[in-house]
Amino acid sequence: MVRRVARFLAVCTALFPALSGFAAPVAAQDVRPSAMPDFNAVATASRGVAGGYVAGGLGYGSAPPRAFSIIDGYACPGTTLPYIGPVTYGGGSGCATNVAMSGVTAHAILGWNLSGGEGWVSGIEARGRLGREGGTGRLGGTANVTMPGVPAYLNSASGAYKASLDGGLALSLRYGYAVSGFLPFVRIGLGAARLTEAVDFNATGAKICTIVPPGCTTGGTIASSKSSWLPSAVIGAGLEIPFGRFFARVDAEAEAVFAPSQNLTRTLVGQAIVTAGGAPTGQVLSTSGNATLRSENWIIARRLMVSGGFRF
Repeated sequence: MVRRVARFLAVCTALFPALSGFAAPVAAQDVRPSAMPDFNAVATASRGVAGGYVAGGLGYGSAPPRAFSIIDGYACPGTTLPYIGPVTYGGGSGCATNVAMSGVTAHAILGWNLSGGEGWVSGIEARGRLGREGGTGRLGGTANVTMPGVPAYLNSASGAYKASLDGGLALSLRYGYAVSGFLPFVRIGLGAARLTEAVDFNATGAKICTIVPPGCTTGGTIASSKSSWLPSAVIGAGLEIPFGRFFARVDAEAEAVFAPSQNLTRTLVGQAIVTAGGAPTGQVLSTSGNATLRSENWIIARRLMVSGGFRF
């Protein structure tokens, strides 16, 4: 066995010069690409993030206060009533309120990344959001009413105004630059948001009294709600952190929703005003209300969102 190994080594030693001379030209002609790209190409994540992806997560949003006011001649008398004269009242009439909308929502994202040169990544994504960014404002209170020729009396009313952004859809363009696998990005898009508003107001504890004809008439109750899909624009920025094909994502956005003022309440046709003595007068209630917005009817919702996703 030892002799055979020795013979093999002797033969290899004798052939080494010839084999070396043959291998050098072959090596010079071997221009096949490396099986492992260079490190910079690996670090450039534009190759790694191209294609489709899905993601989902939670977010918290808030918006500036939305103002609401009710026009009601019983719970909220004006400064002057026709044929009666000036009216003064103290206390909180409760005919106006402000609602700041905020809350947690869930979202789902479906997108597609396109790779670009030198790490640039562009793409498009669709996002759906569901939840309640809302709030409630209290209406009602008490008011001491004084008018000429009528003994002072106390009015009371109660109710609430609610407003919320219940969900939304958006289609956005996304641009980013991959840095060693991390992807900071910005996005801009258009969409729609669902705004729901509701009011519940009870003015049966409020009244207007007159001398001629003598007596007092009471207010009524009203409850109404309305939901609308409104146009919106979205702008945001964030960062993706890769974990193989999985990734974590943190981003912030501002959504501008155009919400025109609208009449939420209505005249209560067919419901008679009842006098203090209990007899119907045949008159029609006139409670009405309008929701108005600051900043020229734009709601600017601000959100911080955390997501987890998977690349195909």
